[in-house]
Amino acid sequence: MYTGKVRCLKCGHIFEQENLFEGCPDCRTSEFVSNVTPIYELPKTNGRKECFMEMFPNDKMETYHEMLPFKEKRELVDLGVGNTAVTKLGRLSDELGIELYIKDETRNPTWGHKDRLNAVLVNKAIEMNAPGVIYASTGNNGASGAAFAAKAGIPCIIMTVKGVNKTLETFMQVYGAGVVGVETGEDRWKVLKYMVDKYGWYPATNYTVPIVGSNAWAMEGYKLIAYELFKQMDVLPDKIVVPICYGDALFGIMKGFTELKEMGFIDKIPQMVSVEDYGPVAKAYNSGSDLIKPVERWGSVASSMSTVWGTYHALYALRQSKGIATTLSDNHELNAAQQELAEKEGVYCESASAAAYAGLKKLLSEGKIKQGENVALLITASGVKDTEVTSSYLQESPMAGPDIESVIKVLKGYYHINLG
Repeated sequence: MYTGKVRCLKCGHIFEQENLFEGCPDCRTSEFVSNVTPIYELPKTNGRKECFMEMFPNDKMETYHEMLPFKEKRELVDLGVGNTAVTKLGRLSDELGIELYIKDETRNPTWGHKDRLNAVLVNKAIEMNAPGVIYASTGNNGASGAAFAAKAGIPCIIMTVKGVNKTLETFMQVYGAGVVGVETGEDRWKVLKYMVDKYGWYPATNYTVPIVGSNAWAMEGYKLIAYELFKQMDVLPDKIVVPICYGDALFGIMKGFTELKEMGFIDKIPQMVSVEDYGPVAKAYNSGSDLIKPVERWGSVASSMSTVWGTYHALYALRQSKGIATTLSDNHELNAAQQELAEKEGVYCESASAAAYAGLKKLLSEGKIKQGENVALLITASGVKDTEVTSSYLQESPMAGPDIESVIKVLKGYYHINLG
């Protein structure tokens, strides 16, 4: 049960307030900030999986009410978030010499893992009597939040940037949110801070430097990924590979497994593996630093994850799980991973999701993921949200003449299909 208190991840200070959207004020400096995390009184158990199944008999969000940061016991606004599929990638498992699975978050209501965060966020905003919810987003998070706000019947503002992906802009607009584009990310943050401080709007996303990450209460929604994996898999993965921007899901999944361990259901936490395109978290983690400094960009197509900044809670999740952090180096890795997942396993995910598979292959080549290990990839969002990237590296489909022989020639010659 949620105690109404939060704890700083870095200094451990406990606060009895629910508006620490800018992180811990006690250990904050001009270069460093740590997020806070809600504290719970965890239920007593006998440690058996059957006990967990009895406590949480289904995977509706309502079932996990006492494990989420709500003070009130009331019916939650929901679009059917969660209970996403775990699928074994048999062909790639054989090729790579590992047991490879995906946790397919594209099965959520708006086709991505952000629904986990926003399902909690919108309900928390209602509990806090906020006038509305507000985002800085270029697509997935804003669209998800707009959908849940529409379901709840509360206003939603999304601050985005000029030139945002048109498909995702449409996705955000169709739910009735107020979508406003500005020149830079920093301009968005100024608006968020003003709306939070002056009018009490409930923020979903970061609006400070140093970066604190997303709303600490909303991130609790990602814990349910860990709970579902525990239910769905006979043996938990040795490693869970997560593509990260600010590392909210990485932290949330790790916290979910930590709670499972504290309740006696598991003996150890799977290793969390972070994959970035630019690598600010990996650089800090691999050097042993608490300071996550901005790094250089190289023009990644994975817009959903691309940031030169990082968060302490991502670093914390890696350290708590004795994890691994890796960084990609070019768009070829992303495009090849996206195409291989689609062609070999029928999984079409956006570029940021494909980063998980690209990072897995890199770590296999370096011996940091070993043959025979059990590995799960978090597939965060569907590829249909950004088909422009995919179409940029695919060739135009060939045209055939009006006769059947012409079509057969294309099938055999261009696609090398054996027609028997």
